[in-house]
Amino acid sequence: MEDGNERIVAGALKECNSRESIEDIFRRFDVEDKAVRVDRLNDCMGNPQTFFTSGAVSTEEKYELTIQMFLTGSWKLSEKYKQLGIGA
Repeated sequence: MEDGNERIVAGALKECNSRESIEDIFRRFDVEDKAVRVDRLNDCMGNPQTFFTSGAVSTEEKYELTIQMFLTGSWKLSEKYKQLGIGA
């Protein structure tokens, strides 16, 4: 994927509110690699730090966890705080 498309995909993802809409955006922009999908979702959420307590975590597991984090929407609150100049 070209560098310019990364921001476009992240912007499109911000409008998603279901797994189906997330998957649709990735299909439309031909993002097949799960690791790249995780990166785009993280870009959209402001690159949160994610910690895994178990040993090796597969890319598929990271993808599933990242989708669940995204769908909770808590990242949107952090984004609003940043816009208001509250927090780090």
